Amino acid sequence: MADINSLVAKVRVELGDIGKSFVTQFTADGTTNRFRLHYAPLDATTVMVTANGIDVSNYSHVEESTGVLVVTLTNALFPTLVEPGSEVPKDGVEFLVSGTYFRYFTGTELSSLLNTAIGEHSARHTDSIGRKITVNTLPVIEEYPVAVYATTLALYTLATDAAFDIDIAAPDGVSIPRSERYRQLMDMINARQAQYRDLCVQLGIGMYSIDVFTLRRISKATNRYVPVYKPMEVDDRSFPQRVYLPEPTYGDVRPSFPTETDGLTAYQGRKFAANISYTGNWAGNSFVAKLYQQRGSIQVIEDFALEVDSSKNSWIVTGLSRTSGNAKITVTVDPSPATTHDFVVGDSVVITSANSNVDGTYVVVAPVTNNTFSIMGTATTALSLTGLTGDAEHNVSQTYVAAISLTADETMKLANRTWWKITGINSFTGEELAIVEGDLFTVRASEVVL
Repeated sequence: MADINSLVAKVRVELGDIGKSFVTQFTADGTTNRFRLHYAPLDATTVMVTANGIDVSNYSHVEESTGVLVVTLTNALFPTLVEPGSEVPKDGVEFLVSGTYFRYFTGTELSSLLNTAIGEHSARHTDSIGRKITVNTLPVIEEYPVAVYATTLALYTLATDAAFDIDIAAPDGVSIPRSERYRQLMDMINARQAQYRDLCVQLGIGMYSIDVFTLRRISKATNRYVPVYKPMEVDDRSFPQRVYLPEPTYGDVRPSFPTETDGLTAYQGRKFAANISYTGNWAGNSFVAKLYQQRGSIQVIEDFALEVDSSKNSWIVTGLSRTSGNAKITVTVDPSPATTHDFVVGDSVVITSANSNVDGTYVVVAPVTNNTFSIMGTATTALSLTGLTGDAEHNVSQTYVAAISLTADETMKLANRTWWKITGINSFTGEELAIVEGDLFTVRASEVVL
């Protein structure tokens, strides 16, 4: 299968925009930390920077489209290169910069054109099990046609730039027809468009594909296709073999939900597992993952086994205490496997699963120790907190990774396409909110046997 970097390389070959190495030297004048390299566009990942022989690549940033180098050095790390209290290199510091530059486009620009090309190329097409085609699932045979189409889009960009050039005519009769560049680019665009069209027609792919399908009977009772089987010899007593024909889309383009992510794929008779990442402030929420018959359905087919890890730790509250007459609550947490919790004074924290009088959102106040911190409550009685436990979470936006899984037996119950959803349930209000969801496609491992 394809990846965006390999497709970018193919487009560069088609455009003749192959990377070239460069090495340049210059001397700082003590007034700026921005330097023009006179090479653009650049590949920032290849740029190496040394100052007086010291590697400062990790403290340098390159603007790929303009070729401007920005260095952020400090006196604490590089006392020989920067004056105290300044980020500007000293006068006389010699820089040596090397890397790769291109003639026309940065990698980011070509990646954007390729994503557009893939989206248009596969807009009304799916793979054999009905999944929307993406960069990662693009068939190998379609990589070159997509590269040709992306090349056409890139040439349109160059033609737009050339369209602003005007012909120059000097009084001595010298003429420079700068519009000729625009005409040449348009001729190249027409040739590339014809090439892409011919590839699509001959291979049956993309925007010019000719749909070829087998006429099939649809049951009036169920509105389902009647299975088709391979023809067999009259004396062949083996089991009939099912023909898995691609299903026409009937021009269907399904709108995406705001929470919809890419489709997942399971295999019948094999256990399924996937990791789903999502970002947000879900403190005080519990999570459930379910498999539904279809999008918008309330009929649950299976519950996923679910484990959720967050970028910030959640802590088990092992004890709550409060001195009588004082609203300050001391929270004791289990810091294992770490040696100490990561709450500091001023952090917003959500306490759940204690009781209705304690559960809520608080701000951490002093004192803070390895396994305790204090929050300011409202009540002043101490007796109601005895024996309470719960959970403490950071009340900030963070990244969550949900590991969902099904057993091999559970995958045997799945239809060709179902709908999965991870939902957050607010511990205070009970409100349910879909976080991420999408299609779950099942590759059928068994054949129908009559």
